[in-house]
Amino acid sequence: MSGTLHTTVTEGGAWPSQLADASNVLVLDEPHGSTAAPGERGRVAGDGPLLLVAFTQVDVEQLAEWPTDGRTVLVADATPQGGTVEVDEDRLTVEPVSSPANLTELGVAIDKLLASVADEDGQIDCQVPSLTTLLQYVDRQRCYRFCNAVVNRLASEDAVAVYGLVAGAHDECTVDTFASLMDAVVRVDADGATVTRRR
Repeated sequence: MSGTLHTTVTEGGAWPSQLADASNVLVLDEPHGSTAAPGERGRVAGDGPLLLVAFTQVDVEQLAEWPTDGRTVLVADATPQGGTVEVDEDRLTVEPVSSPANLTELGVAIDKLLASVADEDGQIDCQVPSLTTLLQYVDRQRCYRFCNAVVNRLASEDAVAVYGLVAGAHDECTVDTFASLMDAVVRVDADGATVTRRR
């Protein structure tokens, strides 16, 4: 990864030109969410299916803020409560997972969801907003291996993906571990969103 860049993540609502070819982006967000719009947290701007890997109810609630525009919405629901049951969304497909710690079952759910849209046009947007939550259930190495598998699986679909960590909740080694899988790292805080690292 290169040194610090001070690039606003959204420029007039568009994904910045510096990240046009970034397929995997790590977003370092403020604790308890941020004031940034969903579009500033990640690329939700393609024209294909939207895939959410949900570990918390807050993840599920973000579905209402996404610009779905008739796009197929896929959810791998690893929330302890099965949060997507009450979501009222057209073209919604949910694959429940018994526990956030069951990464094998979660991987199978993601595979099934991706297979279900194999014939659809457009680029898949994937959001994994709560790696911090996942790290409460599994250790860093298991989480890293899971993310590495997801990165490779999504690459086979030419998808783009955004992964979220809570800023300040992890040491530098943990951040660097996940950043090593990414094309870019973005920090979102009260001052906005900036690209801080770029491969």
